Amino acid sequence: MPHNVILETLRKSNAPITPVVKETLSAAEALLRSRHLSGASGREICTSYTELIDNLLKALFLFKSEELGCDDAVALVALGGYGRGELNVRSDIDLMLLHKGRITKGIEELTQQLLYILWDTGLDLGFSIRSVAESIQLAKDDLKTMTALLDLRFIFGDRALYDSLHKNIRKNLFSTSGTQTFINDKLEETRQRHARFGGSVYILEPNVKEGEGGLRDLHTAMWALKAKDGKTFEPFSLGLISASGRKALEASLDFLLWVRNELHFFAGRKADQLTFDNQERIAGLLGFQNTEKSLAVEAFMQRYYRHASNLNYYSNLITSRALHRDTKKSLWPGKKVRVDKNFHITDGVLSARSRSTVKDDPVAAMKAFEYSQAFEVEIDQATKDQILEHMESVDESFRNSRDASDSFFKILRGKSVYKTLAEMGRLRFLDSYIPEFEEISCKVQHDMYHVYTVDAHTLFAVREIERLRGVYKADFSLLSNLFEEMPNPEILYLSVLFHDIGKAHGKGHAEKGAAMVPQICRRLHLAEDDTNLVRFVVKHHLLLANTAQYRDLHDDKLIIEFAKTVGDIERLNLLYLLTFADVRAVGPDVWSQWKGALFQELYFKALTVLERGTFEAEEAGVKLKRIKDRVTALLKPDGVDGHTVDDYFDLLPMRYFFSNSPDHIAGHIKVLRDFGNGPYIMKVRQDTFREYTEIIICTHDLHGLFSMITGVMAANGVNILGAQINTLKNGVALDILQVNSSTGEHITEEAKLKKIETDLAEVIAGKVMVDTLVKKRKQPSILDARARPGVRTTVQIDNEVSDAYTVLDIHTHNRIGLLYDITSTLSSLGLYIYIAKISTKGDEAADIFYVKDIFGQKIFYKEKLNEAADAIYNILAGQKPGKDK
Repeated sequence: MPHNVILETLRKSNAPITPVVKETLSAAEALLRSRHLSGASGREICTSYTELIDNLLKALFLFKSEELGCDDAVALVALGGYGRGELNVRSDIDLMLLHKGRITKGIEELTQQLLYILWDTGLDLGFSIRSVAESIQLAKDDLKTMTALLDLRFIFGDRALYDSLHKNIRKNLFSTSGTQTFINDKLEETRQRHARFGGSVYILEPNVKEGEGGLRDLHTAMWALKAKDGKTFEPFSLGLISASGRKALEASLDFLLWVRNELHFFAGRKADQLTFDNQERIAGLLGFQNTEKSLAVEAFMQRYYRHASNLNYYSNLITSRALHRDTKKSLWPGKKVRVDKNFHITDGVLSARSRSTVKDDPVAAMKAFEYSQAFEVEIDQATKDQILEHMESVDESFRNSRDASDSFFKILRGKSVYKTLAEMGRLRFLDSYIPEFEEISCKVQHDMYHVYTVDAHTLFAVREIERLRGVYKADFSLLSNLFEEMPNPEILYLSVLFHDIGKAHGKGHAEKGAAMVPQICRRLHLAEDDTNLVRFVVKHHLLLANTAQYRDLHDDKLIIEFAKTVGDIERLNLLYLLTFADVRAVGPDVWSQWKGALFQELYFKALTVLERGTFEAEEAGVKLKRIKDRVTALLKPDGVDGHTVDDYFDLLPMRYFFSNSPDHIAGHIKVLRDFGNGPYIMKVRQDTFREYTEIIICTHDLHGLFSMITGVMAANGVNILGAQINTLKNGVALDILQVNSSTGEHITEEAKLKKIETDLAEVIAGKVMVDTLVKKRKQPSILDARARPGVRTTVQIDNEVSDAYTVLDIHTHNRIGLLYDITSTLSSLGLYIYIAKISTKGDEAADIFYVKDIFGQKIFYKEKLNEAADAIYNILAGQKPGKDK
């Protein structure tokens, strides 16, 4: 609506002015919302909204000036995003009233009345009133003000006054030295901003404006250019990026502006974080649908991350090219050194010998990365530009080139593999060379466990492997030695690079990825045996982690079957190394010493089987006698005789003795001695290597005891990692729990341990109902209401993995009291838990229980199995399991 139309409306209205302005604004925003949902681009809506605010301000300015009789020389000036003409709906409106040096009564009254009206409309207004001199002086002392002045734009009033400010900005603020200081400050501000908002383009709930890959990245590039050149221009018309780059940047800017507009429209205010609930809602608005390959929200977020990555990439590229186009690179003085016919190194920078090097010899693109890594130098911008141009014409002949693959393998055998591959990724080279990798680029998994996109996670896994040569040597010496002794590290790196490529094709990604490996390896000219090795590792890359975390590692049959699947020690070493890297690269808090200890235990047990050369269990009688002799020797100094040990070995099944070390068995015998015939005893041991607290509870057995224990632990904020539930033939229960605090640390506070013991004693004695304790702990939190990705509840029953137990495999949303709810349900069904393994992945809990019936047998009856699955599912999901069971 033109400003003169708005002005006439205000003049003719007999009603108070504020409601008229509100109604005008509301009607215009409704039209913009309709256009937005009908396909108008982000930039179109921003431009229209900027014009709307311009016209509204002009009309108000004229109307109030006439009403008050104010004719002072002033100028209304837009700043920030409003000044750039890139005003998102309901975003901040930065406005300045520029005067000639003195605030008259007329200016003061005009300003007050304008502000009262604008504030009453609900607009988020940032307002200042300054002279030219005041603006310049404040900018010298304040980086934010200095930045805002780069985006100033004339709206209405005294044009000559505005022009005076514009000229003084260049003259007084952006001299040669001042410009460089400003740019350095903005680049440092960007670094801090990125760190503050997650440090990655690919965080779970990105900030569309301030996060890495957000709109502010492009703003920063434009500020640097404006400060340097003193011009106002479009970022797409500088000759700094190619035509295809310009098109990609325009599309990405449009997309992010559209998303930000939608966030603001929906919230009715500024709201820049793309939260989980908004992700799902916007995916629907844009027409994304669930498919076999991915959820609608995952497809939307993949598009978002690609656009955010593009914007971040081109913003950095524009800045780098603009700031260095007039200068020569000089990291340190030195001579020009010839590397080969295509490259030389000058002053510590790798440069192509001509502008057509990569065009004339495409393999030179790969060689550039090889030499950069080998000589520890950066590739200059001109050579990077050649590589970028080459990416548009990469074909199968290049991907099948023996020379290119030889160079690629040299990179994988060298140092700084992660840095080199990451640079290849930034320049889109890795995606072009291995198009299967492009399919997982920016691929997101909509849950709280996978913090990074699939491609970012993959490269971080490469970094975790590489760190075994350096910073991890002391903490992970076994893994470090395995990696150092590996004759062909490129096999491991290829396995890491390809382990998740199947995720582009939906469920069963390990098998789908393995099926893709042979074709890739043929292009890379990898030997058949090595190809089969990579294919095996990709297919089974989840095997070690899943077995260690979710199965009983004291079951000889399980270990032998695992070793059979692995087949040989080379494969075992590769799986162990990849598992380590894969888990550590998921997110900052996913790895724990507890998991590491489980992986190591399985590795050593499988290694023993493979070294033995036979897939048969050691003779049980011989093994048991060796354990008993060791326990007897350990207890002799404490006055415990051999008869006591013999009696103890008669009270428990053989499996218990194979599941615990002689040291721990000796400790348990002491606990039983101290228990005597009392009501209960609780002992605590700190395992500093595995970083957990062990709690041993000895009492007279009663039905549902383990459920009571889990309830007490839940009520006290204790996480159970695992448990062995042992019942001696004399009716005494010996339950061994591995636990930690809610923050993943040892439980060492005496008051907390005393509270656990007191609660346990009262529950066992029947003085307190465990339900009461758990309900107190389950008080709702404001954090519970925050939208999060859903977790699918599944209850699976496995009667094959163990000869002695029925195994319940339960996956569901994690919450306080979950373990208590499950164990109490199992108790009510007459099922006895012997082993529990507890794991969490973000908001998902994976709880595994080895159970028997009241007669000490596996559960074979289908009706009983279905009853158990239904009961557990109902308590977790409140509905019949159906296909999820």
